[in-house]
Amino acid sequence: MLRRISSIGLTKTRSFAKTQTVWKPIPICLQQQRFAGHNKWSKVKHTKGAKDAKKSILFSKLSLEIVSAARAGGTDPTLNNKLQAILNRAKAASMAKESIENALKKGGDRNKEDLESVLYECVGPGGIALIVQALTDKKSRTVKEVKEVLNKVGGSVSSVSYLFEKKGKVVFTPGESGHSFEQIMDIAIDCGAEDIEEDEQENLIEVTCEFNDLNTVSKALMDHKYEVQEIEATYIPLSTVEVQDKETIELVEKCLDDMENLGDVVKIHCNAVVN
Repeated sequence: MLRRISSIGLTKTRSFAKTQTVWKPIPICLQQQRFAGHNKWSKVKHTKGAKDAKKSILFSKLSLEIVSAARAGGTDPTLNNKLQAILNRAKAASMAKESIENALKKGGDRNKEDLESVLYECVGPGGIALIVQALTDKKSRTVKEVKEVLNKVGGSVSSVSYLFEKKGKVVFTPGESGHSFEQIMDIAIDCGAEDIEEDEQENLIEVTCEFNDLNTVSKALMDHKYEVQEIEATYIPLSTVEVQDKETIELVEKCLDDMENLGDVVKIHCNAVVN
């Protein structure tokens, strides 16, 4: 269950707004399960293999983020809040300690070529808009891969940033605080949050704020002993595109899945809404 609260124009008054249903691609493991055949063992193997592949992709992206954050702000997480947040997320995802240490070692190696953060603005199937974030050491490779995904679904690289508003996003758990959502909400508002959303199933809370306030808000939340897992820019759609027919839904699903599976891509922002 998701609960979402906007703090804009609020003091201590609280109003609940229905969370908008936005496009969420079907997990790979669920897609693969459909085609695994009737044999029970085949289903188990196929589903496990898909889940393992998904985890491998996640760990690869976390490694990229660790390396990038360490090179930008140093390898000491007590002095680098962004790195601390990524390490918290890596541990929550059960990423192996050895893999985390290897990524930190790479991040501390100044002789290695820096990873560059790049954005690709794209139009996808059905006219949907996407902003794709990537970390890469070779932009020519990454843009080629992004274009290949788009070409397969009739999309293209095109200017769409005007359809989004850049904000700051912090994702965290209550950590050692022992605070209820209501307590966290009041504190988050005082820290500068504009929008607050709770995912009770995952025990995660997401707040958005002005992008220029991101470091201040994230530090304030950390000071309250919350376990921050993400500190990053997010792109919120100013308008949405409704996706209704089955063929377009399948193309959007393929576009998002294929894009997500690219090794350099770390985040995808999309304005599609499924009815």
